[in-house]
Amino acid sequence: MLLGALAFIPQSGFGFRKVTTFVSFPTVLDLAPFCVKSCKVCASKVPYGLYGVVEHSGTMRGGHYTAYVKVRTPSNKLHDLISDGLDCPGSWYHASDTHISPVSEAQVLKSQAYMLFYERLL
Repeated sequence: MLLGALAFIPQSGFGFRKVTTFVSFPTVLDLAPFCVKSCKVCASKVPYGLYGVVEHSGTMRGGHYTAYVKVRTPSNKLHDLISDGLDCPGSWYHASDTHISPVSEAQVLKSQAYMLFYERLL
């Protein structure tokens, strides 16, 4: 699932402007409250885990896009972690052109998100 942030909005008479307001986002997003009843028959939770964030730095006229990507740790206990409402284990990385470096989840959650990528956790 891809969530796009409204980063550039129209401004009367001036074209567009970049929105710089910080928007917080969860690492696990439960979509059950937004699902139809037939979807909820199989599961009381419909969890999606954050695995990517695209960030834009700069202005409307120029800037740079970078990405945060989560590499998941393989685990037989993945289902148990999800059932308990905990995030899936893994490591976060920041990618910018030819440079990739490890980062903390806290740094990812402080980023100025432009797009969020979630995957269904089974």
